[in-house]
Amino acid sequence: MNYKAVIDAGYNSFRLSLYSIFPNLSFRLTASLKDYVRLGLGVSEGKPIPEENVKRAEITLRKFKEFLDRKGIKEVKILGTSAFRYASNGTEVSNRLSSIIGFPITVLSGEEEGRYSALAVINTLPIEDGIIFDLGGGSLEIAYVSQRKIRDIYQFPLGALRMMDKDPEEIKKEVRIALASLPSSKGMLVGSGGNLRAIAKMDLKLEEEQLNQIHGYSVSYERIAKYAKILPSTSVSERSQLPGIDKERALTIHSAAIVIKELMEIMGKDRVMTSAFGLREGILMDSEIEDVDKLREFWLEGVSYNFNVEPFVDSYREALKETKDVAVSTAFYLLQLMKASNFLDPYVACYQVFREMTIPGYTADEINVITTLCALAKKFKKKYYNKVRKLMDKDSILVKAKKVRELHEAYELGVRKW
Repeated sequence: MNYKAVIDAGYNSFRLSLYSIFPNLSFRLTASLKDYVRLGLGVSEGKPIPEENVKRAEITLRKFKEFLDRKGIKEVKILGTSAFRYASNGTEVSNRLSSIIGFPITVLSGEEEGRYSALAVINTLPIEDGIIFDLGGGSLEIAYVSQRKIRDIYQFPLGALRMMDKDPEEIKKEVRIALASLPSSKGMLVGSGGNLRAIAKMDLKLEEEQLNQIHGYSVSYERIAKYAKILPSTSVSERSQLPGIDKERALTIHSAAIVIKELMEIMGKDRVMTSAFGLREGILMDSEIEDVDKLREFWLEGVSYNFNVEPFVDSYREALKETKDVAVSTAFYLLQLMKASNFLDPYVACYQVFREMTIPGYTADEINVITTLCALAKKFKKKYYNKVRKLMDKDSILVKAKKVRELHEAYELGVRKW
């Protein structure tokens, strides 16, 4: 197996991600280690990173090195972000930490950090136009996207850890002043970063959504505004009891909610979509995948490799040409994949497996419909339809499910039988 390791040495946390790289250069996360190092805690522009912060980073990187050595990983990319950029001793600390891990730390500029984060989002979600932001512990990067190309990137010192001890009104004021000159843009607002993902997880549970998928999951402005109002008024202990919020994330989730709310108001967006992919995945990619159809084919190939099945995306193309329906064509492809993987009941397997597995290239609503089509293609059951009744009427989804079954029965391993 071809592995690549990426370490994100962030302002708030350090994370090691190990990826399996497939023949078409898609990938999946194989292992992950994380420590809340808080390297940037107490750091402001031109001030040094405190020694106690550096020592915490050294402990974490020794742990990471032991893991990498045991796995025999020889290719490691280490990304230093805003703490290194802001600090007067950033270069000195990066050299010191590089000597411990045994690989050089590449300190990214704000523009580079924003580009890699946006690249990961574009290449894992069906986006044409919009605004992509990455909210970290020390900074906020904002990228403008048009026709699936990254156009302009902006960076601001508005990270959730930097803002966590400030009064909510002060945070609002800082964000408003910093972002006041940003241009508006058509399209969706999409974000990455641990705090937004935590908010999405919390929202999924509190709103009792039918699908446990945060990738491509949208949160309304009304709910973000509610969280931005409630979270700052609760204690860290109370926040850590909320679903999806652990003890460490509870320290910054309140300030992050305020920043996101203000950003949504400034940009005039009524929803924010969450990406499960960001900076670490972006560094594995070369450029934007040019169109959404190719994006989906790329990741369907990756899902096939994940199950040790040679991809047969030609059949997906044939189905899409015939039906003009992405959901039907994808459900058919995944059913064929489950059959090729020797699941006894591919219909049930498709439903159960892919509701628990992130498939890049699709929104959460799309995955909800696709997996439900897999189940309904076998037999109509109300418990399955109830998962998507907000998205599609019964008659429409039954027509689609029937077509999925017809396609599945007409093919064997992606080859048409008649």
